[in-house]
Amino acid sequence: MTTKIIDTDGHITEPPDLWERYLEPEYKPLAMRLVKDEEGLEYLIINGKKPKGLLLQGGTLGRICSLGKDLRPLLTPGKVSYEEGIVPGAVDPDERIKVMDRDGIDVALLYPSLGLSWQSECEDADVSEAYCRAYNNWLLDFCKPYPDRLIAIAMISMIEVEGAVTELNRAARLGARGMMLSATSVNGRPYGDPYFDPFWAAAQDLEMPVGIHVAGDPVFPGSHLYPLPEDPGYPPTPWWFTNVMAPGNVMIAFTTLFEGSVFDRYPNLSVGVLESGSSWILWWLERMDHTFEQFHFTTRMKLRPTDYFMRQCWISMDPDETLALPAIRELGADHFVWASDYPHSEGHVDPVESIKETVSSLPREDQAKVLGDNTIRLYHLA
Repeated sequence: MTTKIIDTDGHITEPPDLWERYLEPEYKPLAMRLVKDEEGLEYLIINGKKPKGLLLQGGTLGRICSLGKDLRPLLTPGKVSYEEGIVPGAVDPDERIKVMDRDGIDVALLYPSLGLSWQSECEDADVSEAYCRAYNNWLLDFCKPYPDRLIAIAMISMIEVEGAVTELNRAARLGARGMMLSATSVNGRPYGDPYFDPFWAAAQDLEMPVGIHVAGDPVFPGSHLYPLPEDPGYPPTPWWFTNVMAPGNVMIAFTTLFEGSVFDRYPNLSVGVLESGSSWILWWLERMDHTFEQFHFTTRMKLRPTDYFMRQCWISMDPDETLALPAIRELGADHFVWASDYPHSEGHVDPVESIKETVSSLPREDQAKVLGDNTIRLYHLA
C-alpha cells in the first residue's frame, strides 16, 4: 500500500488586493492594503492603522516567500517589495500543485501568511470577523480546482465568541476542514477560559480539528526586553531573537487549555500544535504531570495532562527534527504529523526527502502514520 504524503502545515501568501476584492461592501473602505510610510517603506494598514508589530512594517514584507533565498536583501528595508517577493506557488493553485508534484506531496493543508500577524493588530471584532470571512472565501476559491489536494484551513477571529462560532459553522459548511487558532489570544482571555466554551463545543460537534499556530505578535515572550520601533534609539530588528522565541506563545496557549480543563468538558475535541517543533512536548508533558501531582487540588483537571494529550492532541514536527524520534517512541506515532512550512524561510527546500530520512528508523507503520495517515484520520480526508 502506497503511503500518502500530506503536508499538515503549508502556507499561501495573500494577494495584496485580497480584502479589497473579497470584503463585503460595507467593509471595503477598511480593507487591509499595502501602503508606504514617509520614508517610502511598505507596510500593511489594518483597520485604518499602521501596525505596531515588527513583521508587518518596515519595508521587509518581501521576505515572506523566502524559502531557500538569501535573507539579507529581503531583510533590508525597502529592498524587495511584498509583490516582488511572492512566488507563484503561494498565490496560484495550478502553480502550487506543480510545487507539490515536484516535492512529492500528495495533499497540503493551507494556512495564511499575513494572517499570522494581523489578528493581534485588529481589536475591532466586526472588522476582524469581516477580514476572516474575506480570507476564508478567497482560500476556498483557491482550493476549489483541486479539492482532494488543497485543503482549506479556516481563519477565525476569536475576539467575540459568538462571531467565532458563526464563522466556524459557515466555513465548515463551505468546505474548510479545520481551523487555525492564533497562538495569542486577542481579547485578553486565556483560551482555557470558559468564555470560549461555545467555540470548543462547536469545533467538537463539527469534528473540526483546531491547530494552534505560531503567530507574529508585537507581544511575544521576551519582547519587553526591546523598545518599540517608534522609541528613540531602537536597535536593528531582532530577527533572530523574535524567531527563536516564537514557539513560546504556542506553548502558553496550549497549556491554558489544560489549566482551563477544556479537555474535560470537550473530550472529543482535537487540538494540535503547529510550527513550534515537537521534541519539547515530551519534556513539557513530564513537567506538567509532575506539577499536577503537586498542585492537582488547585486545578479543575481530573486527569494527568499526558492522559489528555494521548486522548485528544497531536503535534507537528519539522522534516529534519531528529530529536522528535524519542518523543514519538515514548508517546506513540499516532500523535505526530509533519509540515513543510512552504514558502516561509523556516521551511524546507526538500521536505519529503528530509522527513522520510528522519523517520526511516521507525517501524514502517509508524512512518506511514507520521507521513500522512494521522492527518487523514484527524482531518477526515479519507
